[in-house]
Amino acid sequence: MITYNNLHTLVFVLLYLVAFISTFVFFERLIFLYFSAPTEIKLLIKEAEGKASTESLYYSFSGKLSRGIGLLSSCITAAPLLGLLGTVIGIIESFQTMAQKGISDIAEVSKGIGTALEATALGIAIAILSLFYFTIVNSRINSLKTKLKSELTLIEKAHQ
Repeated sequence: MITYNNLHTLVFVLLYLVAFISTFVFFERLIFLYFSAPTEIKLLIKEAEGKASTESLYYSFSGKLSRGIGLLSSCITAAPLLGLLGTVIGIIESFQTMAQKGISDIAEVSKGIGTALEATALGIAIAILSLFYFTIVNSRINSLKTKLKSELTLIEKAHQ
């Protein structure tokens, strides 16, 4: 039987999963963007020196650089919504406790509200952390794209 307590546990598990996914994507992207991408850019520039058009190389590599950004963006959006879902479930649980036991049992009512607030706080914290990850990764992506674009522009001008 599905209870509000089980739903709350599910919301917290999903929130921790979102935090894990966001952190995993962040570290994977950092490793790629700081260690692999600069080497790949150098190889791409060498490959571009023999070609007249470099635009397709730029766009294909830009896609490779931007991989994972959508997932980080989804984590930023999903975390507060999951926190809000936990809040709603906790408040429903509190109202049901009040209906069953009366308002006199303030400890039971407070437990549901406390859990609701924990879900909200966790969802907001995960969203802020994911936004921090997104900003760092996106900044590095833009920096690498600018560097690549300027190098490819110089090569293209040299071919003309």
